Amino acid sequence: MQRKMNILLILILATFFSSLVSAQVLRLKPFDGTPATYLVAQIKADTAANKGILPTRVYELESGQIYLNTETFNVAKKYTLKIKSSGNVKPIIYQYPTGTGSNPQNPPGNLFVLLGGSLEMTNIAVSGYFEPLYEAFNNVQGGLINTTAEGSNIRIDKCLFTNINGQHIRTGSASKVVKVTNSIFANMGALSTSNFGSGKGIDLREASCDSLILVNNTFVNYQDRVVRHYNFSNPLAGTGGIKYCLIDHNTLVNGMGFHGTLSLGNVGSQVTITNNLFLDAFAAGEDSTDGTRSAEWGNTGEKYLNGKNYMSWIFTAPNDTTKWKVSNNFYSISNEGQAFFDRHKKEPILEGNPLSRHIRKRLGADSSKAFTKVSLTMNKIPKLMTNMMEWYLDPNGGNKTKNTPSSKWVRELHDMDRRKYKYFTDTMDCAYSKTVKAYYSAEKGFHAGDLNWFPTLKSLWEAGGTVDIENGTELPLDYSLEQNYPNPFNPTTKISFVLPKSGMTSLSVYNLIGEKVATLINGQMNAGHHEVTFDASQLSTGVYFYRLDSGSFSQTKKMLLIK
Repeated sequence: MQRKMNILLILILATFFSSLVSAQVLRLKPFDGTPATYLVAQIKADTAANKGILPTRVYELESGQIYLNTETFNVAKKYTLKIKSSGNVKPIIYQYPTGTGSNPQNPPGNLFVLLGGSLEMTNIAVSGYFEPLYEAFNNVQGGLINTTAEGSNIRIDKCLFTNINGQHIRTGSASKVVKVTNSIFANMGALSTSNFGSGKGIDLREASCDSLILVNNTFVNYQDRVVRHYNFSNPLAGTGGIKYCLIDHNTLVNGMGFHGTLSLGNVGSQVTITNNLFLDAFAAGEDSTDGTRSAEWGNTGEKYLNGKNYMSWIFTAPNDTTKWKVSNNFYSISNEGQAFFDRHKKEPILEGNPLSRHIRKRLGADSSKAFTKVSLTMNKIPKLMTNMMEWYLDPNGGNKTKNTPSSKWVRELHDMDRRKYKYFTDTMDCAYSKTVKAYYSAEKGFHAGDLNWFPTLKSLWEAGGTVDIENGTELPLDYSLEQNYPNPFNPTTKISFVLPKSGMTSLSVYNLIGEKVATLINGQMNAGHHEVTFDASQLSTGVYFYRLDSGSFSQTKKMLLIK
């Protein structure tokens, strides 16, 4: 009998404490036209009543509803602000222009500022301006999340951040963990209120960060860098360290890359960059003549012969202790992106090398396997920002300067393909064809890039599974011959191709006058994805062509050997 009474008491207590915990979820009201329903006004009312954020408080926004925000909420040290959606559909928070200030007009400023406190956001959409009003673009905010004291943690999952002129996340002080997963960062930059050096995903300034973790995210329409960690005032003095850095299974698409793509500053014991997919991710390209852009590669010590800083997509301050892992990454240049490079051969503007000289040196022989160039298109993405890139180069426009805001820049003519938040939550689709090598060549046979675009495989990946390439991957539908990588090369390069059916196949290399200089394959081959290594150590510097013939298919591509 006593045992039954004890069990009953335990159940009553468990129910009581469970109700206490569930009572800590506070559902915030969508905006109903009254000031009391502004987002931060509701949070402030709760924290005022409770003398701070309750330890187990979770602020819940109604799934799919609209919230307006007119002021910044500060999170003090030892507090954690937790905010999430009540369901699967993201609610939208608009930064709404009824605050104070004049440039932009009446901005609320950042949404959240961490004064040593921490932030956890789940399944929320945030836009830096009130999208339903076209003219509200002139009020676009500089950023959404900032830190102004040491010790903050930022954890973002399943969120959409869009429309800022500076950066979505900025850490002005040393941070512990900055972790972004399963999220979309979009529309980074606005020349209406800022310049080309703005428009970033995450800006660590020159502060230290114990752990930077970016996994299964998509970064789209970025004007500058996805990650900025740079000491502008004294580049060679460096930054605080990113002690641990993991950048895995992300998709980077439609990025101008004004000052690079991943500017990582000083790094610590380990950097892992794996299984990512880059499509027009450094679209403005490498321009050794451009002093404005190359200025922010000043921490590498790498120079062109003309004295300007060497431009690569990914770079750090050099050191000899970091353990590097850079592998299974893929990149592609769209037809529009290649046409931009072709129009600017005179400078010349080139696609550039994904890795700095220092990182390639640290990787050694593995540097040739770090990135593979492929040809692919994504199902539904915004247009590449070539109008903006051309305006920057135009002597009557940007003239290779950071001269904005300027009356010379006209939003309707020169802005990126800036879509509203619903496009990114409901329409954009960064999936790609199974015929592309990137589809099966990430670690464990998974697709490269953000796996959220492939939900079935995402679940398998989360469970720690492995894709059976031979049995689990369907045969390709079409022939394809990929661009060799690296290119230019010395003396070896890899050539990949796809056969939809078995047959006699040849892969040969020719010089400029049409003489065959190497036969890489000549025989029966099975259907599937194939890769061969070409060793040109016995050949002279110059342009060469490689041709694939199989069945009725024939295709030729150009490559450059530089010794």
